[in-house]
Amino acid sequence: MKKTFVSLSFLSLWSSPLWALDNFLGATGEMDLFFVLPALAVGFGLVFYSKNLYLRPPKKEVGFLSITPHKKQRFFPVSDQLENMEPVVAALSEPDTNVYSNLSKITLTHKPGGVYLEEKNYKISILINRRRSRRCYLNDGDILDMGELTLMFTTPLPPKEDEEKTLEGSHLIPRNKRVQGRPIKAYPSLIPADTRKKTYYLTKNLTFIGRSDTCDLVSKAKSIDPRHSKIEKVAGRYKITDLETLGGTYVNGRRVEQKFLKDGDTVTFEAVKYTFSLSGNPR
Repeated sequence: MKKTFVSLSFLSLWSSPLWALDNFLGATGEMDLFFVLPALAVGFGLVFYSKNLYLRPPKKEVGFLSITPHKKQRFFPVSDQLENMEPVVAALSEPDTNVYSNLSKITLTHKPGGVYLEEKNYKISILINRRRSRRCYLNDGDILDMGELTLMFTTPLPPKEDEEKTLEGSHLIPRNKRVQGRPIKAYPSLIPADTRKKTYYLTKNLTFIGRSDTCDLVSKAKSIDPRHSKIEKVAGRYKITDLETLGGTYVNGRRVEQKFLKDGDTVTFEAVKYTFSLSGNPR
């Protein structure tokens, strides 16, 4: 529908000047200007409006996206009636997925500032962005580990200004960490150049990439070795290491043995290409 509207708008843009020229060539008075100028204005206005309408990004919904490696990504919208994580996990997990028990005690409360999660079981601490937490506001891009099920929370609301704390051991740690001078809440990710493939989130401290099914990120491309490279988290940064492969590992077109990755770097394994992203934007 949007494409049809854009086509009609461009047709209007081109037809209006032609009609105006026709009128100017055959004009005998100045009254034609009262018809020509409005027609031109309407034509340009329709093109500008339709362009903005067509290119406008879709509005982000409040909900949970399943991003478990090697599993199909699915989305569960969050409504005001949702009171706990039980329906979310039931909808997004598969029968053979091991998840937390007593999910009804992981409650969700809808407040003016957003969705507030609280663990009332007191036997386990849910992992949010790889940090133990019992209660916090959920911000856009937060990653929740629910056993073998990994979820990402999405919301159009801005993050809470009062920084929540999470518990790890006996230390209080800010949920929002800083990487290269800016705060991030989502995990870094590898975004494939092939738009048919899904974004892979680096939710572990050590991620293996290769053709073998034992790897975390599996690619069946013949140019990739069974265990081709690894990405490890080192002091808050992510380092990629080539595992002595024939085809090699490339960052921004240059072959590397090991290199710390920066936001926007292009990582290539022969014909397979990814973009390293710190924002964790899904596809």
